[in-house]
Amino acid sequence: MIKIKEGSVVHWLIRLVWVAAVVAVVIYIPTKTTSGTVGDFTLAFEYAIAAMSLNLVLGYAGIISIGHSAFFGIGMYTTAVLVSRYDWSQGWTFYVAAAIAFVVGFLVALPALRLKGIYLAVVTLALGVLFPTLIRWDKLEWLSEGPAGIDGITYDDIPKWPLIGELRGREGRATFIYWVAVLLLVISYLVARGLVKSRVGRSLIAIRDNETAAAVMGVPRARTKTVVFGLSAAMCAIAGSLSATRLNLASPDIRNITLIGSITFLLIMVLGGAATLWGPIVGALAYVLLDARLRDAGETGEGIVGTVFNDWLNIEGSPATLVLAVILLAMMFVAPFGIVGLLRRIARRIVVIEPRPAGHPIDESNLPATTEAVAEVDEGLAPGAEVNVFADPTTTSGEPT
Repeated sequence: MIKIKEGSVVHWLIRLVWVAAVVAVVIYIPTKTTSGTVGDFTLAFEYAIAAMSLNLVLGYAGIISIGHSAFFGIGMYTTAVLVSRYDWSQGWTFYVAAAIAFVVGFLVALPALRLKGIYLAVVTLALGVLFPTLIRWDKLEWLSEGPAGIDGITYDDIPKWPLIGELRGREGRATFIYWVAVLLLVISYLVARGLVKSRVGRSLIAIRDNETAAAVMGVPRARTKTVVFGLSAAMCAIAGSLSATRLNLASPDIRNITLIGSITFLLIMVLGGAATLWGPIVGALAYVLLDARLRDAGETGEGIVGTVFNDWLNIEGSPATLVLAVILLAMMFVAPFGIVGLLRRIARRIVVIEPRPAGHPIDESNLPATTEAVAEVDEGLAPGAEVNVFADPTTTSGEPT
């Protein structure tokens, strides 16, 4: 087993190599792969942002939410309405979607503060059920276009980026949206990391582990829950705006704005590792890539998956959902903390990062002198005299100098 001190040169080299590898992969995807692969990774980054938002409230705060699909839909329809009806630039709609979702999330969290466990889950479940019904409502067709949805959300003028060049055509648009997804993912990760590593993050973990003890220690439960829930809703709305940009439409038939979307976000979070910063990203990549490959194998009948499900089991359609469910069940026994938790467990058997000491070491050379000074004070005091800790140890009067 190799032991590395935190903050040492070797530790920083490992971090730099890790960051360089991630940056290399991010650049390699749009430059050396096909447009289909670029689209898969764009979808994975979109899912990662949504799962990261759910991870803040469920993974770190322990607040059960099954209604994040509604916030995803708020972002999608905000972008669609502002672009199609008011000719907004899609980039500006992201801010509006985040603001609206933050307010809605804040208001939803207020009555939910008195609820816990299954009761809180029912409230968020009602929100997830309500949103698709609301946008289909005939009284709101003037805004949401009802069951038909809103189509034709496009970028009219894609800018020329430094080092990337001018992006035109279908492949150019896919590359542009990929880089937008990368940028939004990085911002979301930095926001989540800053929140988790801050005092608010420690308050969230305290509320999750023992809410009563957190209240006794002075943690503002109501304020912390409402703000974090609103921030989580805003982050999920940004993922919805990105989805509207990628699909060029907003429709009530899109599964990510229904309860299936909420379950998908939850599945991705658990698959990658709840209460970890990299868990939603790893889980989203694993989910999208597995889903794409399994669907291809099910349609063509090639490979082990295609042979098993087409020839042996005679299952019609894609086996992706069934295989993913089996993988998730197996991981609950093998890696209950997700893929990131499993990788950490394996890495600890090879390399251990020793944390920095909590404080500076005590200089023991001063201890004998201090002890002798205290002894001299004790010898010079009259019986029953009070000891003044601020007094000069060379005096015996007990009065401060």
